[in-house]
Amino acid sequence: MDSSQATTMYPWKEIIPRMEEIRAEATDQFIAAWKNAQSRRTHDFTWHETMGYVIVKRDDAARRIVLSPRGPELLKEMGLVFDPGSVSTHPQDPGAADWDIAAAGPAAEAAETRWRPAHARFALRCEPPYLRAFSLEHLALQTTQCLRERRRILKSRLDPDEMLLSISQFPLLGTGTYIDHQGAPNGPLLRSQLLPDICLNSQPPFTLEIGGIVDRRGVVPYTGVPVFRDTNTVWPFVDEDLPADPYKGGILTQSCESNRDSACVMGSSTVATATPSAAAAPADLSANGLPSNAPWDALLNSQPPPPSRPLLLEPPSNKNCVLLDSPLFGIGSGGVLRVTLCAADLDEARSLHDQLAPISAIMAALTAATPIVKGHLVNRDCYWDVQCSTVDDRSAQERGIVPLTTAKGTLLKSRYGSIDMYLGPDETRADPAFRRVYNDCHFTYDKQSFWKMKEDHGIDSLLALHVSRLFVRDIHYASENMLSTGETSSAMSGQEHFKRFLGCSRQNICLYPPNKCTSSGWEVEFMSLEAQLTDAENAAFITFIVLLSRVIISYRLNLYLPISLMDQNMARSQKVNAAGEQLFFFRRDVFGGRDGKSNGSGRISKRANLTPSRNTRPTSASAERGTRGMNCSGVYAKAEYVELSVDEILNGSEAFGVTGILNIIFTYLNTMRLEYDVEQALRRQLLLVKRRASGKLCTLATWMRNFVRTHPEYQNDSVVSQSINYDMLRAMNDIEEGRVAAPELLG
Repeated sequence: MDSSQATTMYPWKEIIPRMEEIRAEATDQFIAAWKNAQSRRTHDFTWHETMGYVIVKRDDAARRIVLSPRGPELLKEMGLVFDPGSVSTHPQDPGAADWDIAAAGPAAEAAETRWRPAHARFALRCEPPYLRAFSLEHLALQTTQCLRERRRILKSRLDPDEMLLSISQFPLLGTGTYIDHQGAPNGPLLRSQLLPDICLNSQPPFTLEIGGIVDRRGVVPYTGVPVFRDTNTVWPFVDEDLPADPYKGGILTQSCESNRDSACVMGSSTVATATPSAAAAPADLSANGLPSNAPWDALLNSQPPPPSRPLLLEPPSNKNCVLLDSPLFGIGSGGVLRVTLCAADLDEARSLHDQLAPISAIMAALTAATPIVKGHLVNRDCYWDVQCSTVDDRSAQERGIVPLTTAKGTLLKSRYGSIDMYLGPDETRADPAFRRVYNDCHFTYDKQSFWKMKEDHGIDSLLALHVSRLFVRDIHYASENMLSTGETSSAMSGQEHFKRFLGCSRQNICLYPPNKCTSSGWEVEFMSLEAQLTDAENAAFITFIVLLSRVIISYRLNLYLPISLMDQNMARSQKVNAAGEQLFFFRRDVFGGRDGKSNGSGRISKRANLTPSRNTRPTSASAERGTRGMNCSGVYAKAEYVELSVDEILNGSEAFGVTGILNIIFTYLNTMRLEYDVEQALRRQLLLVKRRASGKLCTLATWMRNFVRTHPEYQNDSVVSQSINYDMLRAMNDIEEGRVAAPELLG
C-alpha cells in the first residue's frame, strides 16, 4: 500500500471517548447481519483451516538456532499488500470461485493461498483461498497434500540457513539469545524487559493491539508458568530475569488522561485487597445468567459476584515459576491450527458451538505441544492458559482487586479463554437436550446492547446474552474508516466494529455471523488445537474435527455438560501428559437426552473405586480408580457425567458403557459407501488420532520432553540449553521432512 494512502489508526487511549458509540454501532452491525441471515438461503456446509508457522535460523558452527524476523520480508516477496485498516482476510465462498478448487488439485490451491502477517515478525499465518466444500474425497486425498504444498512454497523463499516449523512456541523465546539481530529490550512498543521490539511486527494493528492490552490493564501483564521439578532443579526455583514485583520493575504504564476509561478505569495501579462494592453484589445466577424461573428483570439488575478470591491480587510470585512479561508471548508468536466450520444456518451453528465446546479440552490434551517455556521444562504440556494470561487486559476493578466504581462489572476470565455460556436453541425451537443448568457460570454482559437486541429487534435471549458479553470489553484500536461517517463508512462491509470486538475476544469455540463480503454463512471456529509438527498430523486433526461436526449434526449427538465442568477439563488438559494420565468429565451417553428424558439427573460420577476399561493403559489416571469394579448396572449407569480418560472418550469403553467418539465417526463413514481408496485414506488419518488417544503414540509435548531429558548434555535441572534446543529443533525439522523416522510420534 502506498504510504500516502495508508489508513490512519488510532490507539485505545484516543478512542475511549467514542467507545460507547463504537459499541452501539457494533450492536447495530450484528443486528443487521442477523436480520440479513434470516432471509438468506440455507448454505451448504463448508470449512477452512488456519495454519501458522515459525521461521528460525540455524548456526551449525555454534550449534544454535534463533528466530528469524523475516516474516514481513517474505510476505512482501510473495506480493502481499497488507492493509492495516482491514479487519481480517477471509476465504471466499466456493460459489464465488471461477474455477473448481477441488478439481484443480493441491498445487493450484496452494498457489492461491492467502498469506498474512502475525503479531510477531518471525511468524506467518495462512488460509485457503476459498471455503472448502464438504467432500470426503478431498479430506482423504488432498488435505495433507495441500498443507505440504503450501509449506513447500514458503520454504522455497527461505534462506539456506532457515527452517520452517509448525510449533506453538519457540522454546527459548525470552531467554539468552533467541532472535537474529536481537537488540536491547525495554523498547517503546513492547515495553518488555524480556523481548526487544524487533520481535513485534511494526504494522499498526499489531503494535496498537499489544499497546492497548498493556494500557488498558495499567501494567504489563505478568504470567507465571510453573517449572517442572527434575532431580537437580534448584528448588525453590527463582526466575532472576524479572523482579517479583512489576510495579517496581520500571514497566508501570502511565494513566490515561481521560477521566473515564471506557469499560474500565486504570486509576491507581497500587495493588489492594479486594473490597467488593455494593454494585458488585449480584443475584445468584445460573444457566444463561439467571435462575431457571427468574423474570428478566432479575437479569437486568444482576451482576456476577466478585470472585471468592481475586484472580490476581498481586503479581505472580517468581517462586518456582518462569515469568513472562509481554502479551507477545501469547498472541501471534507461534504456530496455530484452527478449523472453521461454516454451518448451513444459525441453528446448525448454535448446535456446533455447543457440542464442540466439551470436546475442546480433550483435543487440547491430545495435541499438547508446548512443554518448554523460556528455556525451561515447565510443569504443563499445553500453552492455552499461558496464552490466555499473557493477553489479559482486565483492569484492577474488573479483576476484583479494587472496588467497582466505573467498570461494567467483575470479569472472571481474560478476553481469551473457554466459553462463558452455551447458546442452546432459540426460544422458538425446543431442544430437550439443552437445559439452563448447564450454563452454571457467572459472566458480565452489556445491558444496553442486550436489551436493544432482545426487546427492540427480537433476537432471542441466549444469543443476545452471548453477543452482549463482547461489549463489556474494549477494542484496542480503530481505523480512521471505522470512526468516520458518511460515504466512507457506508462503503465498508458494515461489520468492522463488530468484527473488531470479536477479534479481541477469543474463546475455545467462537461464533461468527455471516460475512457480508464473502457471502459465507454462520461460522464456528475450533480454537483449542495446538499446531503439530508434520502436515500429516495437522491434516489428521483437521479431518477429525470436520467429520465430528458432521456426526454431531447427522446423529444429533448430545455432548452437553455444565460449563463449570468444562472449565475443569480445560485446566486438566494443560497438565503434563494429560492425554495419558488425566481424567475428564464427559457425558456417558452421547445419544441420550434428545427425547427429553435425561440419562441421569445431573449426577456426576467420580471415578474413584472404578475399574479401568480393558482398553485403558495402566497410567496414574487409571490407577486412581482402584480395584473394586462396578459395571453399568450399578450407580455408574445413573450418572449423567463421568470422569473418563481420553482413550475412553474417543475409543470407547465396554466396561463403562461409553461408545467412543471415534467409533461413532467410523460408523458414519460406513454409511457413506465410499470408494476404497478414500475410505482407507480417511481411516489412516483417524488411526493416528485413535493411536494417540490410546497411548500407542505420544504427543509432541511428550516427545520434546523425552528428547530433552535423555539428551547427553541435559543436567536434570529443567534448563534447556542452546545446544539442546539446536539438536531438538534440527531433529524435529528432519522428522517433518521425512529424513528421520519417529515411530513413537507418528507410528
